[in-house]
Amino acid sequence: MAERRAEPRIEIGTSVVMTPLAAVATRLKASVVNVSRRGIRVHVGAQMKELPRAGEVYRVQSRDDLMLCEVRNSCRTATGADLGLHIVHWGAAGELNRLVQD
Repeated sequence: MAERRAEPRIEIGTSVVMTPLAAVATRLKASVVNVSRRGIRVHVGAQMKELPRAGEVYRVQSRDDLMLCEVRNSCRTATGADLGLHIVHWGAAGELNRLVQD
């Protein structure tokens, strides 16, 4: 089957902290599965009780990057959950941003 994605995904295993804007006191530790210019897929460990709904907004922060992201899809896995996020705004550009710009 031919690739239908408009942009290539870059696989990377960096850690991020996700904060839902609807509950800013909540912090979720996650790891990036892959990233593109407009999207990011993350894996959240077992601490997630409910899957987020499409349209929910999260602040996603790595060491150097700060992104505002909207949930596009989510699914449970054996070790937690995978979330597909659309990057709405890239506030601080660090390592992840440099990878997708090259």
